[in-house]
Amino acid sequence: METYVTVQGNLTADPVATTTASGASLVKIRVASNARRFDKQSGEYRDMDPMFINATCWRNLGSHVLATLRKGDSVIVHGRLLYREYDDTKGVHRTQFEIDALVVGPDLNRCAADLRRPSRATAEAPPTPAEVAA
Repeated sequence: METYVTVQGNLTADPVATTTASGASLVKIRVASNARRFDKQSGEYRDMDPMFINATCWRNLGSHVLATLRKGDSVIVHGRLLYREYDDTKGVHRTQFEIDALVVGPDLNRCAADLRRPSRATAEAPPTPAEVAA
């Protein structure tokens, strides 16, 4: 059984494009997320410890993320939760959770977005905005 998660947070850096040895394109992002809790004693909200999680965006999703999002953008990431174990360059055994992203988008609660849909191949091209305005 696969586990799916949704994370809301901010990008810690600009998306990074890479290519696998087999030639598949992918884009990696890192999301920082932290909860806020109300502290009854102080009567104020307090930020809790942040969580950082990497996400991998494949193919078209990756190219759209690369073209659209930048460091600091508030995003929502949904995908399969993966668990990895590895030894780092110093020989220390590490474990890591990451998301194999299926959906990535801006958090519209925190910003507005201009939606651009990819054009479909048609026999006749649709009119440009300048032609419509004329």
